[in-house]
Amino acid sequence: MPLKITSRLALLTLTTLCILSLAACLPVNTRTGNSPTPGTSRAGSAGDALLAPARAALDQGQYAEAVSRFLAARQAAPDEATRRAAEEGALTSLSHLDGPALEQIQRQYGLSFPAPEATYFLARKAAESGDRDRTVALADYFSRYYSSHPLLPQVSALVKNLDDPTASMGQMGPISSNLAVAAILPLSGDGAQYAREIVAGLKLALGSFPAAGTLGLTLMDTRGSAEEAASLVSQAAADPKVVAVVGPFLSRESAQAAQAANRAGLPLIAISQRADLPSIGDYIFRIFLTPKHQAEAVARHAVRVQGHQSLGILYPDDNYGRPVRAAFENEARRLGAQVVVAEGYEPQTTDWTDLAARLTGGAVARKVSASYQAQTEFTALYLPDSAAPVSQIMAQLAFHDVTRMQYLGSPLWLSPDFLASSSRYTQGAVIPVAWSDLSQRQESRRFLDSFKATSGHAPDQFAAYGYDAGLAIIKALGQGADSRDGLRRALSQAGPVPGATGPFSFDHTGEYLVEPALLSVKGREFILLSEAGSGER
Repeated sequence: MPLKITSRLALLTLTTLCILSLAACLPVNTRTGNSPTPGTSRAGSAGDALLAPARAALDQGQYAEAVSRFLAARQAAPDEATRRAAEEGALTSLSHLDGPALEQIQRQYGLSFPAPEATYFLARKAAESGDRDRTVALADYFSRYYSSHPLLPQVSALVKNLDDPTASMGQMGPISSNLAVAAILPLSGDGAQYAREIVAGLKLALGSFPAAGTLGLTLMDTRGSAEEAASLVSQAAADPKVVAVVGPFLSRESAQAAQAANRAGLPLIAISQRADLPSIGDYIFRIFLTPKHQAEAVARHAVRVQGHQSLGILYPDDNYGRPVRAAFENEARRLGAQVVVAEGYEPQTTDWTDLAARLTGGAVARKVSASYQAQTEFTALYLPDSAAPVSQIMAQLAFHDVTRMQYLGSPLWLSPDFLASSSRYTQGAVIPVAWSDLSQRQESRRFLDSFKATSGHAPDQFAAYGYDAGLAIIKALGQGADSRDGLRRALSQAGPVPGATGPFSFDHTGEYLVEPALLSVKGREFILLSEAGSGER
């Protein structure tokens, strides 16, 4: 039988929706508040011992195993607190499973928990990928077999969101005509071409929703100066109509601007990859797929999806490469894999002979047999550098008979010249991207078509970032935020925004949360490997 609708289930349903939206799973008042991790509701010592193996599997990214263990703990729970913690943990683990694993749970549990929730996740995945037929089929299945389940309205809304371009933003009320957004960007000088794309995307967002029709937009030019950026933020803060700032994006501007905004209590969404920017304060948010996020994403795909347990990384030994190495290693370790080789190189290196020899045992094999593959300690290799050095490294490794390696890359590879020179080495490579016109998500297609129509050219990632910053502000204001502090709280606590870059949200520090789209290489083309999805909190 389906779960009964009780007060406990109401909380459980809220927990499910919060997991889906990547919001805190138990109440939290502000960004500085602390919310429990799913599956960690307080239980007694006996309950904690029962839940420990499930929590360990969850921490290690073994989500199917974690679901099984949490459900076993739920069955054997000695008290209500343990049962509740097991249910939360099962739902958290369930939210990470892929389609086939969710379908297996749906079949295995029939009308019982967590089959309805698995069906909801399946429908959500179908909706996020823009597959209307499958979304409708899953919604019909849900209404037929789980007609009294509290998640039914959310399942039905998935279909409505696909049919109505504005429905996925939720219920939108009118936005006060006395409010405005300030775009503080280098509109002249260094970076102006990117700033113009951010502004074009932001304007498109503000013009896409009737509720935002009266929201003002003020453009302010930093001219690439950190001092000017901070001064402009202070000017914007002095205007009571301005409820948020979008920008800056140059690293040298971002920190001072963010500090000024936080002092003034003015929400600021930076389009910047400067490290730890949101940690400046509660009013600072970021929308940008940083190198750290990229490294974590390829590590997750290599370990969880492809099953690699021994990874390698070759990285430029500089201020870019060292943090990327650390992020990749930490994420791989968190998921139970190992980075067995991590070699840094001088950024100006052009001779890769010694490095390639070390990776393959010190000698050039050069076997005649086309099927021969040199032995390496790792089964996947991450190369987070630009196209030129990566092409040289791959050619040298191929000379040493490393010809069928699973390569993991970065957006720096995205050039036709790279494909022309290295496609024979990179078949099946995995590359994370912030934005791709290959996406079939409805929100991404709508953004692409609208941007082309209004701007006369295809958007880049900066246009997508500007658009998504606008959507986040519109959603928060349209759902009741009417002050700077209200907007801050709404941005911190809201569920995923259906953005051009994916269904994104912000974590408790204000950091951008999205699971980026992944591209691969087939022949001499980049192809879409997986769509963007909700990120991990």
